[in-house]
Amino acid sequence: MQIEDLRKLVDKIQRLQCKMQTIELKSANKGCPTRLYDTLSSFANQDEGGVIVFGIDEGKGFEVVGVYDAQDLQKKVTEQCNQMSPCVRALFTVCEIDDKVVVSAEIPGLDVAERPCFYRGTGRLKGAYIR
Repeated sequence: MQIEDLRKLVDKIQRLQCKMQTIELKSANKGCPTRLYDTLSSFANQDEGGVIVFGIDEGKGFEVVGVYDAQDLQKKVTEQCNQMSPCVRALFTVCEIDDKVVVSAEIPGLDVAERPCFYRGTGRLKGAYIR
């Protein structure tokens, strides 16, 4: 995703005031969410994949709140991606909106033959999700 595409996506989210089938929002202004496994799994298990947008707070009317540290966030999300089977390869985009940093993580959909994607910590039966 290009920086301008991320800005347009944030604008669309704020106009519609909702998440979508392929869009998940996480505020991440106070730290990296610790349990992204269900979102990673569900996006990887659908054909079109999905995008996690960090730095938008649903509870505050979809306000851009920014992330605590873009570099550390990417590192910690990648660590969670590596705990999936098969490993998820997120593609990150970082941009500034209203003087706050927003990060997106594009999660590609896996080929049907590689599914289900699941969290190794709970196993194939309990660690696989769909949206």
